[in-house]
Amino acid sequence: MQRNSHTYAQYKINPVEDFSIFAGFTCLASHDTDRDLDDFLREDAQRHYADRIAVTYALSRNDAPDFPLGFATLQNDAIVVDEPLPMLHGYAYSAFPAVKIGRLGVSLEFQGSGMGTVFLLLIKELMLTANRTGCRFVTVDARRDKKNKVDTTAFYEKNGFSLLPCRQKTSKYIPMYFDLMQLLRQPPSD
Repeated sequence: MQRNSHTYAQYKINPVEDFSIFAGFTCLASHDTDRDLDDFLREDAQRHYADRIAVTYALSRNDAPDFPLGFATLQNDAIVVDEPLPMLHGYAYSAFPAVKIGRLGVSLEFQGSGMGTVFLLLIKELMLTANRTGCRFVTVDARRDKKNKVDTTAFYEKNGFSLLPCRQKTSKYIPMYFDLMQLLRQPPSD
């Protein structure tokens, strides 16, 4: 298994180097006017990878690794604060390490099936595996675009993300974060 891969049940995420696996992939119905996710995947993801701006991960089933169910781009981030965060009392830092989900999309045919939640779980667990860089948070600018009838904030809230009060909201993006320590504090499931 690749170093930056992670498996959960019958699903796995892998970093993408060959973007041809996304030929025919779409997150959007034909009537969707906001083409951001598909356009990014087709026009920008490979360049972001080559220029070391972001790494795209593909979600797939273990038995069909070349058939992506979804994609996410991850990049380095930091939560910059004016005052120490309550959960990090005792640290005199003004910034805390994070990984940012730049884009996350699930194939149109699998939307509403829980694949987005599985993908987020795999990303969170990947960041906890072997504590590669000391990453404490996962951040996202949740899309809330009234004009295009897109609002992803409820999806991220359902998956444990909270509003990030130290970042400016815009008309289209709501900064949110997940504290990875929440996963370490959860009691084991039976």
